Amino acid sequence: MFLRKTLAPTAVGILLLAALAVAPAAPVAAQEIQDEGAAYRAWHAASQAGDSAKAVAAAKEYLDKYPTGQYADFIKKWLGPAQMAALDAAIKEKRTADALAVGKEILASDPENLNVVYALASQVRAEVLGRPPVWDNAAAGVEYAKKGIAMVDSGKTLAGVSTFDKNATLAWMTQLVAVVDHKNGNVAEALQGYEKSTAYAPGDVLIAGQNLRRVVAIRQNAYGEAVKAYNALPEADRGAPEPNEAVKAARAKLNAEADAYIDAAAAFVAFGRAKNLPAAAVDPVNQTLETVYKSRFPEDATLDGLKKILAAKGLPAA
Repeated sequence: MFLRKTLAPTAVGILLLAALAVAPAAPVAAQEIQDEGAAYRAWHAASQAGDSAKAVAAAKEYLDKYPTGQYADFIKKWLGPAQMAALDAAIKEKRTADALAVGKEILASDPENLNVVYALASQVRAEVLGRPPVWDNAAAGVEYAKKGIAMVDSGKTLAGVSTFDKNATLAWMTQLVAVVDHKNGNVAEALQGYEKSTAYAPGDVLIAGQNLRRVVAIRQNAYGEAVKAYNALPEADRGAPEPNEAVKAARAKLNAEADAYIDAAAAFVAFGRAKNLPAAAVDPVNQTLETVYKSRFPEDATLDGLKKILAAKGLPAA
């Protein structure tokens, strides 16, 4: 009997057990409210103190934990401009890694923000075109440049800008991709990129001028390699009345690379003189151009053919 009475639950016992089961609910809810208030106060204190980095971190932490909290809408409205301000500061202070981190956060919630994509790609472009160039963030720069190109091609423009130059934007973004391709040894892609970039802004010294000069460097390197390959063949074979197939192939390659270099160098020289670029930039290229042309066309002692090429590139006759 005693054992049965001990084990048998009574109505009061059942109610007591039920009450104990739900009793923690009130303290947990109260704790959540208290924690949310603490998270809000952490953000508010950092914001009032002017510690933008800490305030942004606190705002993100609040929204992660309480996406529908009582302060969520207010903090969301504050966070957008604050992140843009942080991005602007990082760019001005040339903290590219920080700028990329902030930009990534902004784009996570606003992926079609061309202003952010534009700013990040431009920041990386300044690095890779610097002296000396910095390549640490080149991959990220290419990612944002390609994204920007697609957005601009689709008709997107910069917000808050009354006059947006679509072609100029496509020119420098395309140039950034080409420069990184060049650095990575993707020569064919780089040449196509430089050509396309120049076509967008053919008269821009900082874009077209740089593109043309970089193409000259690529063509000069290829010509130099062709010269080495040709000269590596036995002299007797090179001078034979009836050259063998290896000599014919090497000579054809040499001539093709010479022609490509002449075309590229003439384009740069014509552009440089038309735009009054410094003689220190143009004259060395012109000297090499004349040397290669004379080697390729030794019968043209007066360089009349070269003058015609330069004229075709837009350089007036002397």
